[in-house]
Amino acid sequence: MASSPVTPLRAGLVGLALGAGWGVVARAWMRMVSTSPEFSWSGTLAIVGLSAIVGLLVGLSWRARQATGWRRWFRFLFVPGLILFAGQGLPLAPGFLIAGPLLLRRGLLARFVSLVAIIGPGALFWWTDRLDEVTMLSAPYHVQVGLLFGMPVLATALALAGHLVMGPLARQAHSVSPERARSNRRSDSSLEVPAGPA
Repeated sequence: MASSPVTPLRAGLVGLALGAGWGVVARAWMRMVSTSPEFSWSGTLAIVGLSAIVGLLVGLSWRARQATGWRRWFRFLFVPGLILFAGQGLPLAPGFLIAGPLLLRRGLLARFVSLVAIIGPGALFWWTDRLDEVTMLSAPYHVQVGLLFGMPVLATALALAGHLVMGPLARQAHSVSPERARSNRRSDSSLEVPAGPA
C-alpha cells in the first residue's frame, strides 16, 4: 500500500517549527560569537519569527514541487524568504543558494563546492577575526569555536532547506491505474496464439 502524500498544511507546519528552531539556535550563536552582546526581546523575536516564516515557505515550496499542474508554481514561494540573508545574514547565503542545489549530487566538484559554501564563510570570518588588530590578542575561544563550528552547522541546516526547494527531484515510481492495468492485460492476451493440437 502506497503512503499518502504529505499535505500542504503539514508541510507548512513542519517547516514553521523547524524554521523557528533554527532561529533560536541562530540567535544563541549570535550571542556566542559577539564580543559585546546586546540582547533585546524585540530583536530575538524578529529573528525567530522571520526564520519561522522562511521555514513555512520552504515547507510549502517543497510540497508544491511534488504537485502537478498549476499548483507547481507554488514551488517559488520560498523566494521572498531570501530576505533572511539581507544585511548580516549574507554570509549564510552560500549555504542555501549554492550548497543547497548541489548538496546530494554525486560529482566530486559538486561536493567540493558544497563543502566550501558551507565551511568557507565561517573559516574566513575566523581567519580575519582571530586576532584583535589593536591589541594583537587572540579572540576569545568561544568566538573562535562559534565561527569555526557553529556557523557551518547553521549553514548545513540551510543547505538542507535549499536542497528541498532547489535540489534535484527524486525519481518516483509511476503508479498504474487499475483500468490501465486491465487494458494492458487484455492487449497482451490478444497477442497470445492459441495452442493447436500436438
